Amino acid sequence: MRTLRPLLLFALGFMLAACGEAKPEADALRAAAVFYDIVLSARSSGVPDADMRARLRPVISSDLDSLLSQAAEAERRHTERVNNSEPPYLQGDIFSSLFEGATAYEIGTCDGDERRMQCEAMLAHEAEEPVQWTDRLVLVANGGPEDRRWLVDDILYGGDWDFASKGTLKSSLRAVIAEEE
Repeated sequence: MRTLRPLLLFALGFMLAACGEAKPEADALRAAAVFYDIVLSARSSGVPDADMRARLRPVISSDLDSLLSQAAEAERRHTERVNNSEPPYLQGDIFSSLFEGATAYEIGTCDGDERRMQCEAMLAHEAEEPVQWTDRLVLVANGGPEDRRWLVDDILYGGDWDFASKGTLKSSLRAVIAEEE
């Protein structure tokens, strides 16, 4: 599995725009790649800390950013309440189905409309026993047609093994927040 490079995606988008054929799919694809470049380079575990959230802020929706912040605060309260005697609610890579996280990605097709897209993310974890799976990124458009930016709004987990993350990233974050309300 190869890792897509944002420069290649930028060039593709530039060529499509030059031909007058720029499509929301190409922009969403580029946004998804930038998101995974950040996530894979950070190799974070659990709810991201303030520095990681700041790195993600330009590529995620305000709703997802808010949920990440609220979940971080809920995790902080939990740790304080139990005097650090229990592990955090969320552990491992929350941005993929696999606890250990992905080490490579490839963005597949994106489909949707001018306001909302879903993009396939073929992910892999290269190890002694490699694992491959497909999650789906939900992206939302921010801005109007002239200045539209695609932002990651959720992840639909697609891993089908016993201990894969299930449901969506947002539902996991909401569950953590609800535990400490």
